[in-house]
Amino acid sequence: MRIRNYYYSHKCRTPERYIKFVSNMNTEKLLRKEPTCVNDKAYGSKELCVTDTESITARNPMHDELEKKYSLSKIASGTTDLERTVNLLKWLTDNTFYCGMQHKQVTDNGLDILDFSFGKSFENAINCRAKAIVFADCLVAVGIKAYPIMLLSLKFRNCHLICRVYLKELDKWCAFDPSFGCYFTDENGSLLDVFEVRDILIRGKEPAVCGYNFNGTTECFDAYMNGFLRVCISNISTWDDNSLNRRDKIDMGDKKVFCSAVPSFNN
Repeated sequence: MRIRNYYYSHKCRTPERYIKFVSNMNTEKLLRKEPTCVNDKAYGSKELCVTDTESITARNPMHDELEKKYSLSKIASGTTDLERTVNLLKWLTDNTFYCGMQHKQVTDNGLDILDFSFGKSFENAINCRAKAIVFADCLVAVGIKAYPIMLLSLKFRNCHLICRVYLKELDKWCAFDPSFGCYFTDENGSLLDVFEVRDILIRGKEPAVCGYNFNGTTECFDAYMNGFLRVCISNISTWDDNSLNRRDKIDMGDKKVFCSAVPSFNN
């Protein structure tokens, strides 16, 4: 597996230091500069082209190898897609660290990401892009439709990646954040799609967050809600397809770009 030095902060060498770093985020300042809105444009303010669900949830040979090597079908046990998704989410959260300041850029391939990070120390933590990609790949590997989505702030200065997952029993796409081991519901306990989460945040309210886990703690929840979600959710995009084309290239300039519109609620 190939990796490269990308970005490293001495302030974030340990989970404790990274938690302290996140807790010191000035989210009020961020929100003043980039308030939450509905914008949905790509970098450079380009209009997003629309992709299709089949292209971004397609299974490829890597998924077969991933499922076999990590026994994902056994981990994703359950009678509903929600149970299976939550079991995989907890497994990934319990066995990989998250660090948004990751200094090693892992290839955009779920198998490479797990080989790099699974059961390793915080030195092998992965960023939100890697978390979203590997979680989506694990779900596709067990037959659940899923794909990573990028949340971008109004002026594209801040971003966070999560996943969109289709739950057959609900006949609905729902938002899951593997970096923080969580998903979202409304006041009645109904699971929310990413667009519904954005609508709630625009109204100045907050969705209920289930399973929040920041590297084994419940710390920095306000920073998460405001600095990772509220600031970043103005623009929602995904990539154009789920093929291995360009996913395994090490140069950041060759990585798949999140430049396509997310299909609508019912697609």
